Amino acid sequence: MQLQLDTASALALTPGTTSLAPGVGANTEPLFAREPRQHIRTALERAARPDYPAWLGHVESAAACTHPIRLHGNLAAVDTRTGEILTVRHTSTLPDGVIYKACGNRRHTVCPACATTYQHDAYHLVRAGLVGGKTIPDTVRTHPAVFATLTAPSFGPVHTRDVRHCSCRDKTRCTCRPTPCHARRGNPACPHGKPLACWQRHSPGDEQLGRPLCPDCYDHAHHVVWNHHAGELWRRTKQHAERHLNQLARQRGLPKVRLSHGKAAEYQARGAVHFHILLRLDGIDPDQPDAITPPPDGITTDDITAAVTLAATTITYTTPAHPDMPGGWPIAWGGQHEIRPITLSASGDALDDQAVAAYLAKYSTKGTEATGHTSRRLTADTIDLYANPAGTHPERLIAAAWTLGHTPEWRGLRRWAHMLGFGGHFLTKARRYSITFGSIREQRAAYKRAHALNRGQQGPEGHPEPTPFQRQAVLDVKTEETTLVIGFLTYAGTGWHTTGDQLLANTAAAQARERTRAGREELAHHQACSSSTPLAA
Repeated sequence: MQLQLDTASALALTPGTTSLAPGVGANTEPLFAREPRQHIRTALERAARPDYPAWLGHVESAAACTHPIRLHGNLAAVDTRTGEILTVRHTSTLPDGVIYKACGNRRHTVCPACATTYQHDAYHLVRAGLVGGKTIPDTVRTHPAVFATLTAPSFGPVHTRDVRHCSCRDKTRCTCRPTPCHARRGNPACPHGKPLACWQRHSPGDEQLGRPLCPDCYDHAHHVVWNHHAGELWRRTKQHAERHLNQLARQRGLPKVRLSHGKAAEYQARGAVHFHILLRLDGIDPDQPDAITPPPDGITTDDITAAVTLAATTITYTTPAHPDMPGGWPIAWGGQHEIRPITLSASGDALDDQAVAAYLAKYSTKGTEATGHTSRRLTADTIDLYANPAGTHPERLIAAAWTLGHTPEWRGLRRWAHMLGFGGHFLTKARRYSITFGSIREQRAAYKRAHALNRGQQGPEGHPEPTPFQRQAVLDVKTEETTLVIGFLTYAGTGWHTTGDQLLANTAAAQARERTRAGREELAHHQACSSSTPLAA
């Protein structure tokens, strides 16, 4: 058996250092035990135990996780009809004496497996709001919708890669020749003596991209404050666009409408947040205000584009006063924004529903990696490791957020200094846009419970039941449960006990994923063959 260890998200114990062994930042092995091939030895020791199959089944739900949560306590089985406690079991009777729960982190650099699950959930959540399904009416297919990208303003010149006319199909792997970064005549210099011209044609992976031409001229304070207030700016922008559309509806004799959105935040290389926003036009039923109803005819995607453009170019406000800025900072969108219509089949300049859903889901698993900085929440004990007012661009941004957050009214900047001031969720939606992550997770949990109840049942010819084509339907009718398991659990730790345990669990999860992928391909092939019509001779 080929062993695999998921080390992409194993964080080092201190910044700027590398782990001595895979998973050092997550497992509980003693430091003196971490030698170059310690994970192989501990893996073999675990696999040689007689309870290894039971342990592997016990950790199955969190096997792919890089640093699962360990819980210990009591598990009580309760009769749902009478409320009687049938049995009580302590986790000390289970393998390792704990229950392993996947961390559920959405960031791909922290836990690739949990982030992949989150990304898949985000895709179905976003797409359900465009095409229906999962309790969302299919009529949303006919609702006008647009996809908008709104960016931050300039806080100072930075190194960029500008391709005026890109002909690449995959924009993330663009090979087109860019224009010079900052072409200036006369080689002007800033007050600090730094040149304000850059004639380089930066490659896509150039480390200079996003870095200020003069770090001392760059307004790091305004930058982190803008990130911190970006969510409020978007709220006001959407409110203004809705008011404009309703004003237009009144002029045309139409009933009220509303905009439902799904939004993903992304960090640019310079560390500023910009938003990718899906906007769908809905009608309003006075008798059922929470229902998703089709909008009235007469308002098109062109009207939505005009309303969002007007809001993005006119909405601006000033933050509350700060001791370092008594007049507050102005908060407004940058001059670069793009708004494109969404259709079920992409044509011309339009986007299709699958492309938009995949786009938003992809960015929902990212964080500050694009800026060159990754860390968890900072404290007074760790801030000096990442903040430096005279250091790199990310270090200056963190230092600015921490310094500005010393007053009680601005303490949120210190709380979110590791995110460069941005404290919002990376994927948000309007309440009526689509389903919730919670409902998707509940459906998955119910399916897994039902699958576990049906596992091992044999059909008339010895084959497992139900068949792949009937599995979901059969499981749905067998999910009635009369026993409820309640856990009285407390936190016992984070990570695997040894790197060998992580190695075995990650390998088993990788093999399970490969079997699932192969099964899906075989099922798709079988369905394609069964639905195809043979050609006439």
